[in-house]
Amino acid sequence: MAIGSIGEYLQSINAEGKTAVQNFIDFMRDSFPEIHPKIYYSMPMWLAGKKMKQGYVAVSAAKSHYSVHFSSEQAIAELISSTTHCKSGKRCINIPYGKDSDLAIIEDYIVRFLNHEIQNIKVD
Repeated sequence: MAIGSIGEYLQSINAEGKTAVQNFIDFMRDSFPEIHPKIYYSMPMWLAGKKMKQGYVAVSAAKSHYSVHFSSEQAIAELISSTTHCKSGKRCINIPYGKDSDLAIIEDYIVRFLNHEIQNIKVD
């Protein structure tokens, strides 16, 4: 079954994932009220522009962690070097459930990253 909405995505994941993803959605809504998430690749995604190549941030949940996905490999490298408990995946940083000590670093990075991507679109 294809995921068609944020609500369907939340219903499809475990309780820990649901809490983490909902908290992430709330953070994104508070930080970027002008960007509305859409489902891409079966996960919630926020686009800096109209196309993925203009920059994005997404979130997904797994059994023992949740992941924040970026359109930039450099973003992942910078975050891994700045965090204690996180590991990297393919274009994502994995945050173990219950290890939220790095969350403020990640959230601050997301704000800077998306604002930078949005500014670059307006300049082009």
